[in-house]
Amino acid sequence: MNYFNSLSLFIVKMIIYILQFFLKIQKDTIFQEAIIMLEKITRRDFIKKAGVITGLALNGIHNISAMDDTNMENESMPKRILGRTGVEVSILGLGIGPLGISRREQIEFDRLVNLCIDLGISYIDNAPVYGDGEEKLGSVMRQRRNEVFLVTKVEEQDKNGSLRQIKESLMKMQTDYIDAVHLHDFGGLNIEFVLGEDGALAGLKEAKKQGLIRFIGISGHQQPMKFLKALETDEIDLVMPVLNFADKHTYNFEEKVLPVAIEHKSGIVAMKVLGGAVGMQYEKPMPSLMPEEYYDFAIRYALGLHGVSTIVVGLKNENEIKQAVKAVKAYKPLSDDEKAIIEKAGKELSEKWGEHFGSV
Repeated sequence: MNYFNSLSLFIVKMIIYILQFFLKIQKDTIFQEAIIMLEKITRRDFIKKAGVITGLALNGIHNISAMDDTNMENESMPKRILGRTGVEVSILGLGIGPLGISRREQIEFDRLVNLCIDLGISYIDNAPVYGDGEEKLGSVMRQRRNEVFLVTKVEEQDKNGSLRQIKESLMKMQTDYIDAVHLHDFGGLNIEFVLGEDGALAGLKEAKKQGLIRFIGISGHQQPMKFLKALETDEIDLVMPVLNFADKHTYNFEEKVLPVAIEHKSGIVAMKVLGGAVGMQYEKPMPSLMPEEYYDFAIRYALGLHGVSTIVVGLKNENEIKQAVKAVKAYKPLSDDEKAIIEKAGKELSEKWGEHFGSV
């Protein structure tokens, strides 16, 4: 019986590898998840889980046409409405962080950002602390401002400081208005002051009144309960929290913040869907914390959360851009079997990562 199970395991794995080879399926597809499950199960429960494994593999076959490069380029980028802003944005947003912090040459920076826009990405996320990302983006915005929903952030906690940062960002990015500005790293701020009459929120409200910005947002990685205080003001048009299937078990913005954001009709933008760069070293070509074999799952998890309009991913080269575009265009909701896989994997990764974004 042991010999039979060993042989069966070997045969199923070979079938999956052959399908990957001949059908040119990439590692980040559902086929890889079937391989992972095969490697982890014992002979004893092989028969019990064989159906799940087969289902995962067949699910991958079902999506082959969607994963073809030519088809992906021809398909339009899916869009969703960004909450109460009423604006339709691409379900994939470009995070400028890695490009700005690594201080790319202007010609390379322009090439990559233009490629993103050409492929249908209409949401661009920036910040003053992203190296020279705002200055570099200016040359592209000078030509293509009307094609994107442009977002940046403020770190200053007082009214005058936040207004000053907004005006500086306008000059750097060579535009006369910004679509949305976030109170950056909101979980780390003194929210009583920030939300008060002399705080940064007052500065954003004044900028909105002057027509310098259209919408007000908050972004952050830690202390999700602070987000609720901001949402209660009903001034927050969009929120950008950490949303991935590992940090769900640590910070859990999914259950603590998203329902309240939805109640206020605030747009929801998912960030750190891949866990962020290893050691947060964006100035180096570091991989994300999320293991490569879970890439597809991580994208689909975030896009499948109720209320999420777009996911922002820091894309630093052409391969990453095309990989992300392909993944979102092939999006389909996770099956129950897939949810079970990432629930287990997420708990394990959460224990490994710990409170890597700060306090809970």
